[in-house]
Amino acid sequence: MDERPIMWDAANRKHLGEDHPERGIALKEVEEVLSDPDRVEVYLAERQAYQVVGRTTAARWLVVIWIDQPGGRYPVHARAASKRIIRRLA
Repeated sequence: MDERPIMWDAANRKHLGEDHPERGIALKEVEEVLSDPDRVEVYLAERQAYQVVGRTTAARWLVVIWIDQPGGRYPVHARAASKRIIRRLA
């Protein structure tokens, strides 16, 4: 699992923090999932990105997509994990 720093800039802060208020996902939750020691991380070759499924400190399951950057992990997408995904991992 990649433990490099999480990279934030104005674009991904806006997209993840403001563009989808209906998801109710805080940037802190994205960071928690990317730091979850029990997270499941897979490389999505067709998207050239990584998908992470993990839990926040409040036990909320999320799916986070991040892309590899020279300076670290750059989050580009986050959503609640489906019940199907949670069943597979719980």
